[in-house]
Order: sequence, then C-alpha cells, then structure tokens
Amino acid sequence: MTSRPNYLVHAPAWNPNSGGSIFLHGLVHVLRSLGEEAFIWPWYRDPVPGAGGVAKSILRKPSLLFGSSRHFLNRQLDTPVAHRDNFHQNSIVIYPEIRLGNPMGARNVVRWLLYKPGLQNPFKFTAGEMFFRAGAMSDIPEITGGAQDLYVWQRDPAYRNENQAERKGACYLVRKGAAKTRIPETANAIRIDGKSHAEIAAIFNACKTFYSYDEASLYSQFAAVCGCDSVVIPGLFASRNEWTAQHPIARYGVAYGLDDLDHARKTRHLVDGLLAEKEAEGVETVKRFITATQARFG
Repeated sequence: MTSRPNYLVHAPAWNPNSGGSIFLHGLVHVLRSLGEEAFIWPWYRDPVPGAGGVAKSILRKPSLLFGSSRHFLNRQLDTPVAHRDNFHQNSIVIYPEIRLGNPMGARNVVRWLLYKPGLQNPFKFTAGEMFFRAGAMSDIPEITGGAQDLYVWQRDPAYRNENQAERKGACYLVRKGAAKTRIPETANAIRIDGKSHAEIAAIFNACKTFYSYDEASLYSQFAAVCGCDSVVIPGLFASRNEWTAQHPIARYGVAYGLDDLDHARKTRHLVDGLLAEKEAEGVETVKRFITATQARFG
C-alpha cells in the first residue's frame, strides 16, 4: 500500500515584494494548515542525493557553502524546507510557469500558472502535467484545456488609510508593464518598484494618485485601501469589462485607464472586503486542489 503523496513546491526565497514568492510559500503554509505534508523545495537544489547532488546545488547557489540561508523563509509561515528524502516517487511537485521543463524528474507534476506563460518569460511544459492558474489572466486554455483556479491572496496589514489631511502628487509601479509607453502623469512621480511595504504604504497615504503599468499587481488594490486614486494603464485588454473578466479582484476601487476614475472612487470602500473574501475563497481553492491532485496522483 503506497503512502499518501506529499507536496513539494519548487520556489525561490521568500520575497515580500514578489507575488509569485508570496503565492508559492503561501501554498505550502495553507496545505500544512489543512493537514497535508508539504514543503518548500528551493529551486536551486539538485534532487540527486549524496555528494554529487550537493556539489551541483552549490554550483547553482554558492552561498550554500555557508549553510542554508536564514533569509530563505518567512518565519511567520509554516513552510519547512524539504530534505532530499522527502522527495520520492509519489511526491507531487508543483512548478510555477517560469520553471522550464521538469528539472526534478518528478513523476507527478503540477504546473501553477502565476502569470501568463510567454507574455514575459519563455515556458516549457512536459507531458502529463496537471494545470492550475492563479487567475484567468494566467491561463492558456488551448494548452491547458482550462486550468483550475488556485490562489492564496493575503492582505498585508501595512496597508491602511491613515486619513492624512492633504494628499498631493503621484506614484507609480512598472514591474511587468516595462514595455508600455510612459504617460505624462508619471514623469515626476515616485516609482515604488523595489521599496519595502512600509515605504510603499507611507507613499500611498501621501499621494493622490497611483498608476500601475502592471495590469495584475495587487499593489493596485493596496493603493485603493490606502485611499489613493488607483489607475491601471491599459494595454492587454480592450475594455474594463474584458480586464475584470480575467482579473475579478480588480472589479472595485481600481480604474482601467484615466477615464475610469469615477468608478474607482465610488467603489474604493469595497476593496478591503473584497480582499478578505478572496482570502477565504483561496483556502477553498486549495481544498479543491488537494482533492483533485490526490485523486489523480494518489
């Protein structure tokens, strides 16, 4: 009788400013909270046991010579790093879309589409993979056959409206919108890319308007929570309706283009509640993920 498959999530180090990192580490945390055996598998680590595998891993990540990175995990989450003996033939390995192929040589592979493959990075899937998506925007139905939803949204307590007396100026985010032409409104604005959550929250509370060239960043919602006029610079979709159909978390509090600000202002008060709703829904998507993967690979 075979043991119940465990879960190994192929992930980079924890990065509070990266949605992909937050989702990957968050999945392990939620899986474990639901009673599953789940671990982070650092994506620089070679799966081969023994000295040969260790040597290859060190070549990929020289800092391993000085011990495991104490900064690799978020200590507020239950996300242990896997030992090599946690990887066995029944393990279910989860790769994000940016990992090429099946570097661990796993038999049971889940591909989690956190962003649309090919839009910014190349992709390489392998035969027999099971597909899940963080949202409709990330899916390629002609390849996946229609991926199932899997997301683990998290509200960050740093973001709240301080109700400052006077707001002025603007701030903006580029991230995955680097190819877009810059609009005049951001010429003298504060760029938030790379700043800490505490720094960004303070900027959101001081500025009147936030512009995001990235159409799928949660910072658009965080800006709205802080009281900013939050505007996404369009490009991928022809209309607001098309955009929110693929990205429903943005249906409140965020303008799709400068001519949509009235809607954003009128619905801004609904954003925090929507984020709380999405957190709860996310746990349900993880439960369905467990049911589907254990049925297929168990």
